[in-house]
Order: sequence, then structure tokens, then C-alpha cells
Amino acid sequence: MAADIIFFNGEIAAMDEQKNRYEAIAIKKERIVALGTNEEIVDLAGSETEVVDLEGKVVLPGFIDAHQHLFNSGFNLLYVHCNQSSIQEMVQVISQRAKESDLNEWIIGWGYDEANLKEGREPNAVDFQEINNPIFITRYCAHTAVVNETVLKLARITESTTVKNGEIVRNHKGEPTGILKEEAMNLAKKVMPPYTKDQMKKAITLVMEHNLAHGITSVHEAGLGFFSDSLEEYYILKEMMAENQIPIRIYAMILEKFFEEALDSGLTPLSGNNNLKIGSIKLFADGTISGKTAAISLPYNHSSDQNGMLMFTDEELEVKVLTAHQNGYQVAIHAIGDRAVEQVIKTYEKALNRNQRKDHRHRIEHAMVTNKALRKKMKELDIIPVLQPGLVYQAGDVYKKNLNPSMIENVFAARKMLDEGLLPTGSSDFPITPCSPLLGIYAAVCRETANGNILSKENSVSLEEAIKMYTLYAARASFDEANKGSIEIGKLGDMTVLPAGFFAYNPNEIKNANIEMTIIGGKICYRRNSAKQ
Repeated sequence: MAADIIFFNGEIAAMDEQKNRYEAIAIKKERIVALGTNEEIVDLAGSETEVVDLEGKVVLPGFIDAHQHLFNSGFNLLYVHCNQSSIQEMVQVISQRAKESDLNEWIIGWGYDEANLKEGREPNAVDFQEINNPIFITRYCAHTAVVNETVLKLARITESTTVKNGEIVRNHKGEPTGILKEEAMNLAKKVMPPYTKDQMKKAITLVMEHNLAHGITSVHEAGLGFFSDSLEEYYILKEMMAENQIPIRIYAMILEKFFEEALDSGLTPLSGNNNLKIGSIKLFADGTISGKTAAISLPYNHSSDQNGMLMFTDEELEVKVLTAHQNGYQVAIHAIGDRAVEQVIKTYEKALNRNQRKDHRHRIEHAMVTNKALRKKMKELDIIPVLQPGLVYQAGDVYKKNLNPSMIENVFAARKMLDEGLLPTGSSDFPITPCSPLLGIYAAVCRETANGNILSKENSVSLEEAIKMYTLYAARASFDEANKGSIEIGKLGDMTVLPAGFFAYNPNEIKNANIEMTIIGGKICYRRNSAKQ
């Protein structure tokens, strides 16, 4: 039977156990049907087979981003970019957007990082006092936002307003400064006008194009409901999939607050298909290192008592996890600080002791700060750490600044995890860091920050290991290693094509390498320098 499409004259790195390399590959009905030499595979062509000359390019299994926020990322491509070098520049770009907008139209910004601002502080409401439009600007970490006085009034945030699992930052008089952390951001979000279905579809279309251009064939969506505070996000993805508007495969996590609704709607564990599948129930155990809200065991630098926040008591978290676990769901919990990681591990252990489940594959999203004892327990319980190596590049200098020096050797400890028998998964947390798997692979190998400093070189991994974090190990994190993650007969024809000679590239060349093609189920969904995708 003739193949639908054949790719030949390439360097196809299977990333399988045998480390096979091939020259050519044949795909039929989305699946790989043959691998071998050019002569062997080209002979399988029929009269209607498409035959593609790879011209010596490198072919890898399709990149899988195991932690990404699709709706946030799509809308951020539309928002005002606020990754400026000063607060004054931020005010200018927000002011310009306000001049182009109606008076009551919300001005949404994204991406500031006070570490990059020459003023050396976070922006606050006073900085935007000349702008009357409602303003909401999210920090790059997505766990902090700044609003102006207009929003403080709309949301009725005053000296007496309180919030659980969050912080309304106040000045010395007790007045809100406009800086909202964690759950406090929702006070402002609740008074925003709702997004329309068409707006949400446009955002998804944009983020899909962006992912394809970075070689991504599958995404683990890290919390449906996180953006719009409703499960409408799932139904929009489902509708767009049915209309063939989404080429990338999605493994979807559902926020725990929508757990009962998901059950009632029949969104059971691993329901769906290869294109859109229900995966985990998602929770948050703490915040971020850069925002000093991640729960760590030692105080943050320059603070005698500040060591972050836990979102739940042990008892609260145990009830939520056990309920999802007993209903057969994989559980994925955001835990960045070692104190939060420890709480999550203990909670998983209690759930497993109450209800033993083989192959549960519960996850810890980020697992940024660990230690040997925690990693040993993760291995014992078969917990999957989902890392974001790109954060080493983007925020490594902030981690050095904020964390006790004794913790640095255990930040995103990929090398230690591999040596201790864990299979860490690679991801971006886009839009927190760029979605580029090549940036993550570079950072995992080099451990270099954007300022050229090295963050715990002892945690460097090899190029092959880094690629597996974004392919085979990421597939395992979604129970999909039989379908993707390596290039083998019977698996889906999802592949990422890189320039010829990629395996000889130096680190900077890896980071900046072009994506030549993104192939999903044998279909070329992206081709560099081609208007047709």
C-alpha cells in the first residue's frame, strides 16, 4: 500500500532506545509506516504519494511543550507589550494605546519585569495617574499585576479589602498601591468586561501559528479556566478542533475549581482523542520565586521572615487531591518552592496510601527548588517533574538574587533528577517564557542566564537528554509515549525539522536555529519562508 507522504534525504534522529538514525520516512493515515534508507523508502511511493526532499536537514520527533497557557498566550500576542527598560517607557506605550482607544476601554498590558526597569522597583497606580482608562498590566510571571486608580475604584479595592491566598500591596498609610499578587488579581479581573467567543478563537488561532513556527506539535494546556474563569475554554478548543482550525495536539488540564462541572459534563480522565484529550486536574500550591510568593524553607534574601505562601493547608490540599485521585484523574500541581514541593509530595503519598493506583503519573509543575530527599521521594512515588529550563535563561539572575545561596544548586536540578532516576519533562510555561523549545534545550545544556551568568553548571544535561525532555519524556507525562515522543513505526508522524548539521551546532547556534518545518500527522503545517502553511 503506497504511503501518503515520504520524506527522504534527511538525517532522521529517532530518539528511540537504540538511537537509530534514518535517511527517509514514510507516513500513511497520520502514522509512520516505514523508516530506512532513501532507496528503501522511496520505493514505497505511489502515483499520488507526496515526496519531499529534506536536503540533508535534521528531523526530530515533534517538540512537545508540556506546560503552556494557550488562551493567556494568544491574548498576550494582542496586548500591549510592557517588557520595557523603564517605567517611563511603560507609561508611554500604555498611554499611546489609551489615545487609540475609547475612554472606557480597558488597556491590557503584559510582561514587565522590575529587574529590568532602571527605576529598580515595580510600577504602581501613581505611575499611571494621568491615564483615565482602566489599566491592568500583568508581570511576566502572571502571578502579579499592577492596576491604576480607575481599576481600584471599579473593583472597590480599599484600605479594608482583604483577600485569601493573595496580597494587596499597600503603602505606609495602608492604602492600596495598585500592585496585586496571586488571588488579589482576580478582584480586578472580575470587573473586566468578558471576552467574546470570537475574540477567544482569534487568540487561539494566533497562538497556534506562533507554536507551529517554533516546531511545536503538541501542547499540554496547563489549566483550562485559568484565563476566563470558566470551562468555556474547553468547548472553544473542541469546536475549533472539529472545524479543523487547530493543527496542534492538545492535552488539557482542568482547574480544580471546575472539577465537579467537568465530571458532570463527562470530561473523564483521558477522554477525547489524539487531537484533544482531557488530562489532569490542576491546582496551585504556591507562587513564584521572582515575586517572593513561592513557599521556600529558608527566608528570601534581604528578609528575615519572608518565605512565601502556601495556597492551601495540608488538610485542604489532601481533600482536593484525594477526590481527583479517586476519580482516576492525573493530578498536576504548581509547586515552585521546596516547602510547596514537600507539601505536594506528602499529599500525593497520602492519596496513594488511601487508594493505590498503578501508573497514576501525578505531576509537579515547575518543581523548581528541590533537594535530594524530595527527589528521592518523587522517584519512589513515580511523580513526574515538569521543568521550564527557559526560566534559567530568563530569570536565573533573579533566582540568585532572591534565594539563599545554598538553594541554587537545586534550582531546576535536571542533571540530578536524571542521575537519580527521574525523567524530567521540558516545557516553557508560555507566555511566562518564550515558547521556543530550542531556547529551553539551550538553557538545559548551558545553564546560562540572559546576562551571561551560569546557574549551577552541575545541573547541565547533554543535548540528547535535553531533546528527550521535550519529546519522549514529555509524551510520557501525558500517557502518550506509545503514540509520540520518538520516531518509530506505528507512531504518529509528528516531526520537527531543523537545519542540516544541527547536532554539530554550538550552544548559541542551538538557541537561534531555524525551524525548517513542523509536521503533524505527516502534514506540513509550517514551512520556513513559505506563505503556504
